[in-house]
Amino acid sequence: MSKNTDTTINNSKHSKKFQVSTDKTPKYTIKQVAEMMELSTYAVRYYDNEGLIPNVYRSAGNVRLFSDYSISWLRLIHCLRTTGLSIEGVKRYIDLCLIGDSTIPERAELIFKQEKILREQLRILKKQMEILTYKKKYYQELLKNPCFDNCNPQSHLKIEPNIIDN
Repeated sequence: MSKNTDTTINNSKHSKKFQVSTDKTPKYTIKQVAEMMELSTYAVRYYDNEGLIPNVYRSAGNVRLFSDYSISWLRLIHCLRTTGLSIEGVKRYIDLCLIGDSTIPERAELIFKQEKILREQLRILKKQMEILTYKKKYYQELLKNPCFDNCNPQSHLKIEPNIIDN
């Protein structure tokens, strides 16, 4: 990578989708942000109260107003939390970002670790999806052609008569 600070990495067809906005104009309420991000207003408030979202403005009436720039941060925060990174870990990552480029190695390590965790979660979810897909097909067939349910563990229990008097 070049030492030139004007050089940006743009090697992905999705790079525009993940670019950080530089527009810091406050214009969105918590409700609007929550709807845009498919989060609850509580989650947005919580992330802000934890100091995770840089540059959230307050109106004269103390109403939070978010910019496209702060929404870029929120998108990243939500991603990291969804992968299981703790609030403290997210805060550390945000702080490193705010420090600047000297923290790139540490930030990269954190991202690589979270990617590994997410890949493992996806592997586990894929196995679970295979089970559900099998069960769905099984029950579709069972609904069309009713018969003994071999897929129900309860069906295989031998029922013993109650020989103890109460």
